[in-house]
Amino acid sequence: MADCVDVRAINLTKVFERDGKPLTVIDNVSFEVKRGELVAIVGPSGCGKTTLLRILAGLVKPTSGEVVLDPEREQSGVALIPQSAVLLPWRTLLQNATLGMEIAGRCSAAALERVHSRIEAFGLMGFENSLPEELSGGMAQRVAVIRALESQPRILFCDEPFSAIDFVGRLDLNTRFKYMCVVQGITTVFVTHNIEEAIFLGDKIIVMSSRPAHIVSNYRPQLSVGSDDAVECRRSPEFADLFQRIWRDLKNG
Repeated sequence: MADCVDVRAINLTKVFERDGKPLTVIDNVSFEVKRGELVAIVGPSGCGKTTLLRILAGLVKPTSGEVVLDPEREQSGVALIPQSAVLLPWRTLLQNATLGMEIAGRCSAAALERVHSRIEAFGLMGFENSLPEELSGGMAQRVAVIRALESQPRILFCDEPFSAIDFVGRLDLNTRFKYMCVVQGITTVFVTHNIEEAIFLGDKIIVMSSRPAHIVSNYRPQLSVGSDDAVECRRSPEFADLFQRIWRDLKNG
């Protein structure tokens, strides 16, 4: 099972039209994501990471190439966590958090109890009945993460889901998120600008070039200290070395 491939990107190219001229955003990108693996994608701002993720999620059609998802895993559930939370304004925090499980038909008493536990773990306890307009951007984004995870997806696409959250909160959520993905066996593609986040979360890191985006390098972090904790992992000697290598790749890409 460990060798099963859940997401396969094959020679993906995306060309938009701008002012009547072609603009190549993604250029011949290929990679695989194995079952239960978390692949972090980092690259310069505006290089096309979000476009690539939306192609993988089936929201944007590539100009050429194809995306192949494992049919059984796709049927079991695919979820996307976008950059902005996109909560339904007429539903409370709790109702937004349970929306994914409602759509998936998994709204059992045990699932509801688990949502309440996650609301507490994510620092949202006491706001269950608040509407989205009463929440900060970081709080809303935490709800979006809970909503996606509670839909029990087999494949998860994440577009900088923690970018609106403060540094301390982000570290805590990184730790919790990684644990949940491992426990649930979720195959995840995670786009981020944050090199440190990518090093902690990623089983594999894909570094993209500036536009038109192509793959510059691949890394598999092997952290000897705190691989399950977003704070402790920074004590690992491999962490600083890998940060510098990715930093150089981004500068030269």
